[in-house]
Amino acid sequence: MGLLAGGRLHAETKPLAYEPAVVTLSGTAVMEDHYGPPNFGETPDRDAKLRVPMLMLAEPVDVEAVPGVGREHERLDQMQLVLPSRLSIKAYVNKRVTITGTLSEQLEPGDFTPVLINVQTIKPAP
Repeated sequence: MGLLAGGRLHAETKPLAYEPAVVTLSGTAVMEDHYGPPNFGETPDRDAKLRVPMLMLAEPVDVEAVPGVGREHERLDQMQLVLPSRLSIKAYVNKRVTITGTLSEQLEPGDFTPVLINVQTIKPAP
């Protein structure tokens, strides 16, 4: 059997689609340290120190290719979490969770993984 994605269990896993498709992923929520502005690690003594929420995936996933990038797909074992202000990750750090949301590609310097998940819901994994 394959990954639970979009609410269905696939016998053969297809690459996950970017937004507007909704996906459901499971793994462990963690906080990682990263350098932030102004230079994101090029000047560590001046750069902000950030705590970034991440999902360490229970199983690696493939995400569809980004048009014009030149590679077939991304194979990932972690994703940065983009949380709306109404959700807090505090209660879930270092715990297994199930997250539902949409995927977006890395666009900004503060995007620390090639694919990010825009969280709609987060709950303890069964």
